[in-house]
Amino acid sequence: MAEPMLGPGIYGSAEGPPPNAWPGVNPYPAGNYERLANERGIWEYEDNRDQRRKYKFGIDYIQGWGVKPGPQVLIGDPNAYLRAYPTDDTFDIPFTRLTNLDYGSPQPYQWWPARFTNWFGDLCMNGIRANFGWEIYDHQEFQVSGFALFEATQQFTNYGGDNNPNDIDLNIFRLPLYDGTAEGTTIPYDSFLDLRYKQQVYGVDLDYWSSPFYDTKNFMLRMELGVKYLYIREQFRIQAGDSGLDYQYTADDGTITDVPDLFPDGALFSYIDPFTTTIDSSVTSNLVGPMIGFRADLGGDKFKIWGQCKFGALADMETSTVFSQNVRPQVLQSIYGPGPTSSRTRSHTYITPVFQTGINGEFGFMSYLPIIKQIPIINLSKFRLGYDYTLIGELSRPAQVLQYNVDVIDLKTKRQNFSIKTLNFGLAWDF
Repeated sequence: MAEPMLGPGIYGSAEGPPPNAWPGVNPYPAGNYERLANERGIWEYEDNRDQRRKYKFGIDYIQGWGVKPGPQVLIGDPNAYLRAYPTDDTFDIPFTRLTNLDYGSPQPYQWWPARFTNWFGDLCMNGIRANFGWEIYDHQEFQVSGFALFEATQQFTNYGGDNNPNDIDLNIFRLPLYDGTAEGTTIPYDSFLDLRYKQQVYGVDLDYWSSPFYDTKNFMLRMELGVKYLYIREQFRIQAGDSGLDYQYTADDGTITDVPDLFPDGALFSYIDPFTTTIDSSVTSNLVGPMIGFRADLGGDKFKIWGQCKFGALADMETSTVFSQNVRPQVLQSIYGPGPTSSRTRSHTYITPVFQTGINGEFGFMSYLPIIKQIPIINLSKFRLGYDYTLIGELSRPAQVLQYNVDVIDLKTKRQNFSIKTLNFGLAWDF
């Protein structure tokens, strides 16, 4: 008798996997979530929120103003004896300009006024600025930006006359110099004076803004950390010309007068060859260091105003250079010949405080303007307008570092505040 066969209910196949609505990989992303779970006694945190970056780019035209070299910086040695310009007949007898054959009267250099740097104002420079960065979901932001303010020049020129004694301007310029004596000496110039001041500034910033420590619907405050680099180059040039002529005149009216007992052949003669004195000074500063501050944002995507305020301590790697030629009084030239050509260079590194503040507005109306809204890329931009101010605590300036010595102009250490103001407008994109 055959054994009965066992049905599937007794020795059936093993239980299969639980039903799965998706036989393959889930085609839908898990979405944003945060999960805190205990795995075998260890707490684990998992964050799968969307980390998409919002990239930002902008380009601006900027106009900047670098601070002037100072209104009352004397061109010359401040310790040299500077007589006042006469307003009466103090010198009522004739005297000669260079050889000073005036029977013992003091040298008449007060007729040649000392000059100051008050001719120069703040230098206006044109330039560009660009920025690129990104912002993530919690408003953390990273940005690199750079700007260039191209070289600007201010010039003052004053010319005298020709070799006709009646056309010679008697009071073009005098250059006070240190010659080892208490009163110093002076070079009077009667032909021309040319003063030039040049300035250019470049900069790069690396900035990080944290997630807001105060945040409302349309306003937030964020901490700012960054690194700043500044390149500042200034040049100051003096060129003064002299006829080399000696002549005599009276101090009461300043006119050239023929005095036969001093110069029987006339009131004008060639004492030395005409010459030009040149002094060319430059200071190049490379500043780099950390910055810290805060930033405030008001508004949204279509309209936003944001401002920042930050402080830093920057290392200034500074190089000062001066070139001088023929800085020798006429009397010494008549004995020893023209003055020498010389060049001096000094380098210093020091820490200087820096303060920067600014405000910008971004306006999303480009896509609504006639014609503009038809231009690709431009119609996706925002119009940006802003102002920025940077103050540097200590910086050497080329008009202040000069030590005015006879024959060789040297360098000295002297620093002052320096500031840059910029006005910018341009376009910004978020993508």
